[in-house]
Amino acid sequence: MKRTFSVPRIHCDGCVRTVTETLKSVSGVTAAEADALKKTVDVVFDPAAVTEERLRQALVNVGYPAAN
Repeated sequence: MKRTFSVPRIHCDGCVRTVTETLKSVSGVTAAEADALKKTVDVVFDPAAVTEERLRQALVNVGYPAAN
């Protein structure tokens, strides 16, 4: 499953790296790609292994809460 989250606090390459690495470290995530210009992150994950809520919580834990 692919989901795009709006993450308003993404503004630089460091933010992109943090968000991407955080999501990729979550079990069940197969890909994550953040975009600082769009302030979004695309996540490909197995919904049987991880919930969207878990992905949102991972973002909150590193200071980048998703807006949607």
